[in-house]
Formats: sequence, C-alpha cells, structure tokens
Amino acid sequence: MITKFSVFAVLVALILCSCGHKKSNDNTSNDSLIDSRNLSEALIDAHVDAIEKEMVQIDDFLSRYKWNMTTTNTGLKYMIYESGGGNKVENKSFVTFEYSVRFLNGDLVYSSDNDGVKSIVIGHSDEIAGLEEGLLLMRQGDKAHLIVPSFLAYGVSGDSKKILIKNTLVYDIFVIDVK
Repeated sequence: MITKFSVFAVLVALILCSCGHKKSNDNTSNDSLIDSRNLSEALIDAHVDAIEKEMVQIDDFLSRYKWNMTTTNTGLKYMIYESGGGNKVENKSFVTFEYSVRFLNGDLVYSSDNDGVKSIVIGHSDEIAGLEEGLLLMRQGDKAHLIVPSFLAYGVSGDSKKILIKNTLVYDIFVIDVK
C-alpha cells in the first residue's frame, strides 16, 4: 500500500538526485560563467576603445577651433565665452535658453532658430545629462559652448530622430532666463 509519506519520500529523493546530477555537471555552468565573464570583459574593452576614439575626435575638434575648454569630472567640456552675470542655474531652476546642436563635423542637428527656445526644469526634464550639467554651470545671460560626449548624450540608442548612436554633440547655449 502506497502512502502519502511514501510518495513524498520518493519525490524528495528524485529532487535530491537531480540536484546531485546537476552538481556533477557543474562544469557546464562554470563554462557558462567563464563565457559570460569573457563576453563582459570584451564588451568593456570595446566600450573603452570607443570612448578613447571619441576623445581623440573631440581633441581634434578643439585643436581646429582653438577652444580652451574646461573638462568636468564626468567628461563634459564647456567654455563660457560671454558672461551674463544674472541668476545662477540651480537644481529645480526653470531655465529658458536658445541653443544650437551640431555634430563634430559641423552639421546642424537642432536649433532654437528652427525649433523655438527651450524651457526646462533642471533635474526634472527629459533632456540629456550633459546638457543639464552644462546649464548648471551657467547664469542668466551667459553664452557657452558645450561638448557633450556620447555617454552623456544619447549613447548607444540615439534620439530616434536625427542623432544616431555614439554621437558627440556640440551645443551653443544662451541662457535667456532663470527662475
């Protein structure tokens, strides 16, 4: 006569045996782990190489234009070429600004002349991190050039409109108002 306890004991034994069986084939999971580590390392190396190439392109751009820019800890490059002296942009500031966005080759991507001025709340907008970081360095009336590396811009996704993957962006910004 088969009891509930017997069925339970057989199920437990089967589970334990299958666990032991997996353990004996643990090399497969170790190989998978090694393969995923190798893949991760290869992806990191490729990303580092891409960033190094992008930095060389940015340096070439700066040499051509002879811009003396400051670099932040994140990699954003900026140069305030006209000081306005108004209110400083801070987190949660409502900022209105004119802009143009170009690629390193000079091609115009977006501009306030075509698309209108922008108004955003710092820290609460959909704008890229590099633009918000650059605006936080400015005051009302300031004019600045920002060079935003792809990893502070649209990265490997692009903006699904005009900006493709891994594009460095050059902003020319004029802060009209800060509230």
